[in-house]
Amino acid sequence: MKSAMYRAAPPLLLLLLCLSVLLSVPGSLAADAGVRAVTVYPDRATVIREHQAAIVAGEGTIRIHPLPPRLVPDSLRVRAEGPDGLILSHVETRTVHGRDLAHPEERALTEALQVARDERRRLADDRQAQSMTLSFIEHLTEHAGAVEPGLPPDQWHRAWGLIGDGARDVLEQIARIDIALRDIDAEIERIERELNNLRTGRRDTTEVAILYQANAAGEARVTLEYEIPGAGWKPVYEARLDTADGLLEFVQRAEVRQNTGEEWDDVILHLATARPALGGRLPRLSPWFIDIRPPPRALMRDDTATPETMAVRAPAAVSEAMLETTGFATRYRVPGRVSLPPDGRQQRFVLASHRHEAAISGRAVPVLSPHAYLFAETEFAGEAPLLPGPLTLFQDGQLAGQARLDALAPGAPLRLAFGVDDRIEVHREIERDSIGREGLLRRQQRLERGYRITVDNRHERALEVTVLDRLPVPRDQRITVELSPAATPPTERDVDGRLGVLAWTGDWAPGESRTILFSYVVSWPEDVESIHGFDDPRP
Repeated sequence: MKSAMYRAAPPLLLLLLCLSVLLSVPGSLAADAGVRAVTVYPDRATVIREHQAAIVAGEGTIRIHPLPPRLVPDSLRVRAEGPDGLILSHVETRTVHGRDLAHPEERALTEALQVARDERRRLADDRQAQSMTLSFIEHLTEHAGAVEPGLPPDQWHRAWGLIGDGARDVLEQIARIDIALRDIDAEIERIERELNNLRTGRRDTTEVAILYQANAAGEARVTLEYEIPGAGWKPVYEARLDTADGLLEFVQRAEVRQNTGEEWDDVILHLATARPALGGRLPRLSPWFIDIRPPPRALMRDDTATPETMAVRAPAAVSEAMLETTGFATRYRVPGRVSLPPDGRQQRFVLASHRHEAAISGRAVPVLSPHAYLFAETEFAGEAPLLPGPLTLFQDGQLAGQARLDALAPGAPLRLAFGVDDRIEVHREIERDSIGREGLLRRQQRLERGYRITVDNRHERALEVTVLDRLPVPRDQRITVELSPAATPPTERDVDGRLGVLAWTGDWAPGESRTILFSYVVSWPEDVESIHGFDDPRP
């Protein structure tokens, strides 16, 4: 058994091969190929099809049809294993124009819609016929004397009964038809809604013709591999915190959907984190020029911009956008075999689950919120980097909220907030707010503010608590900001690189209440008229 491999020929070469020559090759065979394996990327998929084909001695052609119309021809690769001496000499793709819709799900829905509409027309005709019967009965009642003028009075009761029974039967038939019409209208609306979500209108398909040479007849296994748009997957995550045991379960899931126009039945499914749309070319970095801004013109205004000034004003957006693309590509194999219909509906698969020992703590920002929040912190123990995605949080089996997970590498710290912790009480009260002057030779204006922050741990267990606040950060060197001597020293300054952000971290015993004194002094020269920004702006 030998194998042969051929990559799709350049488009120019394909155009040079006349279709009539292809059709005249002896031993031409028609074949359908089934999907065996699929690798789904965030924005596309790679499909592998396999087929057993009968090979004739000499020259021949294997035709594989129908294939999806959006197959990317330049991505097509063909491999074949068969009798000794099997050589693939040429591969061509062409579009086959068809009458019926190419998308199988769209075709089935269109046929179902036609059946439902035909049924509605039949019901509407039945209702019209019953309405005509009812009109005839009404005409009889209006002209009863003219129809039978000699009818004895003792027969009137019998005639009324016959007319009433007939009218009642007709009205019951009309009521049943109206119910059936209501049901069929709802079914038509449902089918149209599904069809609108899926509608492609494509009636063309793709055919692959493989020209070969073989020394002997036999069986060959032909493999097609190609790229196709219309499929993708996105990560979704769950974090479940058990506060009693201090365990954090982190679950990775994938939402996969496809609308490629081909059925993926019982296939091997891989999910890849690589993003082919980003390309493989490093962005070209251009020189960055800076210059002295020319002084403003006093009397004349020139609205034209020279190339030099336009270059200075142009933002360097390309490099900033590329900062989010770094990472490692990973491929997941979904257990078992999977069936994904081409209807665009999402299916979820579990990729991995990790259990971590987590440090549980409380964090509060009383300047912005009167609540404390429960945090769990650990180190991500997965083997592969994680893509950004939505995160659902559960605390002790209860839904705690929604968040978004940023890209995460193995071994990186993982800190998650699980909502408000009502058993940590935080109060922030202002104690001092004064402004005055100091100094004899160099007069300075001085502002002093102080706050009392009280933290109560109402848990029945010891808990680490972090309180965050901030100092004003001067933009002018003539302004100085210092903590007051009476202030409680913070355990960390410039938290996470944020200037002026202070943190006080400590272990609170069960039921313990603790006070943090936060006060600072701002000084600036007396000749400076005013300082803005003392309103303690919120982000």
